[in-house]
Amino acid sequence: MANNEQALTASEENTPQESPMFPLGTVLLPGSVLPLHIFEDRYRQLAEFCTANNSNFGVVLIERGHEVGGGDTRSTVGCSATIVNHERFPDGRWALVVLGTTRLRIEEWLADAPYPRARTTELPEEMGGATMQRALQVLEKLETFVQQAQQMGYQVASVDGDAVVAGLNVTELSYRIAELTPVGPFDKQTLLMASTVATRIDLIEEQIDGLSEILAAGGNKP
Repeated sequence: MANNEQALTASEENTPQESPMFPLGTVLLPGSVLPLHIFEDRYRQLAEFCTANNSNFGVVLIERGHEVGGGDTRSTVGCSATIVNHERFPDGRWALVVLGTTRLRIEEWLADAPYPRARTTELPEEMGGATMQRALQVLEKLETFVQQAQQMGYQVASVDGDAVVAGLNVTELSYRIAELTPVGPFDKQTLLMASTVATRIDLIEEQIDGLSEILAAGGNKP
């Protein structure tokens, strides 16, 4: 992970901005939709601030620790979240639906008062020679893996390649394939932090190959 972090450098013109932050045990990717059920007081205040001010907030993976109570260790790269739907309940809880937009590098954590905050910069997407043809090859490989897993009785969400690719450019498609690849949060974080789109596509292929090897070694029982 350190090598990936070193490879991700923000533009000199990208001035750090203070942003509310929501550390989670999951990874939000650009283009992905994430529902959030908010009951902890500090995040209720975050939700109130962001909805009142039409403000985004950052979602970042908790590398060690827990979502509730603080005292966690957080990743240095996250994703900006735009609230697309929200509801406040009479007891003070919130239900949010957010859309991931752009990658964020956390330059400095600020005091967790009244909720986690950080100075962040946007991480630009470098192509690194990525092509749509290459992305489609990896998407096809994911489709094949999912079909094989389903045939063996595993509960894996179907992947319709034609529907997935519709209207997307190669950067957006790389994140969509990343979202559909059934790996854990630390593997998703590796994809979020990839230094280029081409690197992300290569990493996804490596993850799919690893899943295929596990599938081949696992027999016919899920």
